[in-house]
Amino acid sequence: MKRLLLVALAVAASGCITERRMERAHAQADLGIAYLQEHNPEGAITALREAVRLDPRNWHARNALAMAYSAKGQPDLAEKEFKAALAVDGKQGELLLNYGAFLVTVGRPKEAIPVLEKALEDLEYRNPALVMSNLSRAHLDAGEPEKALARAEEALRRAPKLCPARFHAGLAHEALGNTDAALRDYASLAEECPSESLGGWLRTGCILANLGDAPGASAALRHVTEGAADSPMATEARACLAKAGPNG
Repeated sequence: MKRLLLVALAVAASGCITERRMERAHAQADLGIAYLQEHNPEGAITALREAVRLDPRNWHARNALAMAYSAKGQPDLAEKEFKAALAVDGKQGELLLNYGAFLVTVGRPKEAIPVLEKALEDLEYRNPALVMSNLSRAHLDAGEPEKALARAEEALRRAPKLCPARFHAGLAHEALGNTDAALRDYASLAEECPSESLGGWLRTGCILANLGDAPGASAALRHVTEGAADSPMATEARACLAKAGPNG
């Protein structure tokens, strides 16, 4: 009898989650994701931790909690939650995409590549172009510009106006010495995605500075020094501008 009681207690502890509790977890997850979209990681973490407490197998909540920790600058906690979410369901394209992108941002692109490749295996995930764009970035950071270019071009075939993929294509062309192609990609980025084009203007200006085109470099880099005055990008822009010479 005692053994049967212990078994029953173990089953209960293993977590038969009631429908009501799952609904509460879902509501907390939605709240946390809303906070995350409002750039409020503190509020997101509070709501999402409650969602995970209510339903530890809610991979959506753990995925969002990982992203909130990452936004808060807590990569160790972020990775812990990503891995917990993957333990629940390791085949979800959205989850694998976010984990792969996280690995790239923390400087582990070679680890990110197989994670992102696995994300492409989820045929129900609706944004494979975004996965390919992140794969392109991972290959770039891993020192593989040929593979990066192939993935960026594949992403652009599926989503011609995917701004990060266009930028990655430019970076890959630049790394391969295809200067004219890189400049065309950066020009397309500025035309199609003006709000996301500072990186393209920076690379354009630095290329033109290296080519000795001081007026062109100055015109391109002014977008960066005026648009992001106190950022590391502006510091890099000023360094490239100095190379352009006095006419820059």
